[in-house]
Amino acid sequence: MPVDLKRQPQGKLGGRNSKPRKAGEAVCDMKGDFWDLDAAFLLSMKQISPGWCGGELPEAIMDELKNTGRYQAHGLELSAQPISGGKIALRIADH
Repeated sequence: MPVDLKRQPQGKLGGRNSKPRKAGEAVCDMKGDFWDLDAAFLLSMKQISPGWCGGELPEAIMDELKNTGRYQAHGLELSAQPISGGKIALRIADH
């Protein structure tokens, strides 16, 4: 009896790394100055805002977060949620 040994595709086709990246998290104040951030947030921010070197959120991004609570660019979404003490919890993930 013949056996058909055709291979079936594994996972999604065309993508070397099909799993989503880890979401990055940070805390800033109402001026956009960072109090805390993780490595994933840092790397994603550099993708959203080429040339960004840290310390505070770029003014254009902070303005959009204050108006809508989110900012999207380069396939990523940055969202903001107010927390205690006048701080803002930020989360950045694939859009």
